[in-house]
Amino acid sequence: MNKLGLACNTEGDGRKWNFIGIWSKNRQEYLHTHMANMLFNYTTIGIFDSMGAEAVNFITNQTELSTIFTESPYVSKIVAMKKEKLCKTVVNLVSYDPVTPADV
Repeated sequence: MNKLGLACNTEGDGRKWNFIGIWSKNRQEYLHTHMANMLFNYTTIGIFDSMGAEAVNFITNQTELSTIFTESPYVSKIVAMKKEKLCKTVVNLVSYDPVTPADV
């Protein structure tokens, strides 16, 4: 069930997967997003500070990740990657913080 269109149905290892990405430091919203993923049977894909653009691009393409929940410092990084034709499958960014008009 994917009524909001946040996760792409991906098949692998004999089953269907729904992935949602989180790129954020530890905070209350991170936990809420992770718990919501468990409730809706989505798999959380964690993206970490130590990962560079190539690693993030590989992960998003490998999992066909379409949605990333994030915080303001990472919004601009994702936007920059999209401008470089990376993270092609990402279509939704959900920011825990207000975003700047430039990022929009």
